[in-house]
Amino acid sequence: MTADVDLRHHHWTIDEEVAQYLNADHPDRAEITRDPYPFFDRLRAHAPVYRTASGPVLVTSYQATQGLVRDRRWSREEMSGAPGVTPTQRVFLESLAFRDPPKHTVLRGLLAGLFTPKSLEASRADVRDIVRGLLAELRGRDHFDFIQDFSYLVPLRLICRLVGVPLSLESEFIAWGDALIGSLEPLPQAAEVAARRETTARECFAFFTELIRERRARPGGSDIISQLLAARDEEGRFLTDEEIIANCMLLHSAGFSTTRNLISNGMYLLLRNPASYAELRSDPGVIPSAVEEMLRCEGPARNSLRRTAPEDTGLGGLPIQAGESVYAILAAANRDPAAFDDPHTFNIRRAGPRQVAFGGGIHLCLGQSLARLEATIAFAHLAEAPRLEADVDALEWIPSFLTRGLASFPVRWA
Repeated sequence: MTADVDLRHHHWTIDEEVAQYLNADHPDRAEITRDPYPFFDRLRAHAPVYRTASGPVLVTSYQATQGLVRDRRWSREEMSGAPGVTPTQRVFLESLAFRDPPKHTVLRGLLAGLFTPKSLEASRADVRDIVRGLLAELRGRDHFDFIQDFSYLVPLRLICRLVGVPLSLESEFIAWGDALIGSLEPLPQAAEVAARRETTARECFAFFTELIRERRARPGGSDIISQLLAARDEEGRFLTDEEIIANCMLLHSAGFSTTRNLISNGMYLLLRNPASYAELRSDPGVIPSAVEEMLRCEGPARNSLRRTAPEDTGLGGLPIQAGESVYAILAAANRDPAAFDDPHTFNIRRAGPRQVAFGGGIHLCLGQSLARLEATIAFAHLAEAPRLEADVDALEWIPSFLTRGLASFPVRWA
């Protein structure tokens, strides 16, 4: 961010900047969408825990974010009583992301079996095969869209394999993933956009409903739905069909969006930092560390899902009343100078505290290890391929509250 841009914002109050951040239709919001970090710095310096004029509390410091995501008292389940909950959101509320203990504990225990070290190791060969196949196809093209032709398809094709559906449904899965993650956006949406997302999400709901019926008729498979149908907790309880559908939709939308943005945002950072790109290509052993720095610098989640105070409490010195909503701006916490030295510098060999791109506490992203695996394998093969080039200054970011991702990413082989 240049000094000129900072001066342009100088006459705005922090309240006006926050209103701009929370208004998807604000005429000046494009700058914050493109580069939100100067605004996050100003907000953190003003108040690390800030109550907005429109209601929700925003958290920008690393310490307060850790305090929020690790404290079990904050509720996700109370979102079910929020006004204006859409039919798709109501389905999601059956998933573990929107449950508190003890229900959350039971669901997470049942779903954790999908992400054991043994399961991840079994997925390694699939991911490697998918990445190799995609890059082999793309080597025959002078230019392509990195998102549409690569980072979209890596998690998508893995999901198709894990769920046990044909690749002929790829286009539907992409549409469903976008609609599902869009339906969770807390900011007001245009009526026609919301209606289109609801229609698309209902198609996804119907698909998983039918797939569960088919798997129940032929039990014993190794795909995710067959495993969920067979899973039982310590008391012998099975998941209900509604819980299976909700968690399948959650795994699809969250896993799909997270991995897609992690890989594409990571490639964006490498192209903006040619020396780091060259270092990663010459020393693939640095890739795991580089992926962690990608998560910190341009993580796939901008804000956490909402948490609600079940009782009067406090956070970062700010009193919070029962029923108030709080969002942790994960992208701000990951660039807090109180936690990270030179936080706006991309350093693929960075040492220090762990980033919070996947949240924390009991709601730590269940699929984080799988996302890391996919990204690590993707960049290992990209390091062996010819160098990519792009006009990164011309790229546009999706105007989303929850996610941080590029709208498109045209690239060419150097």
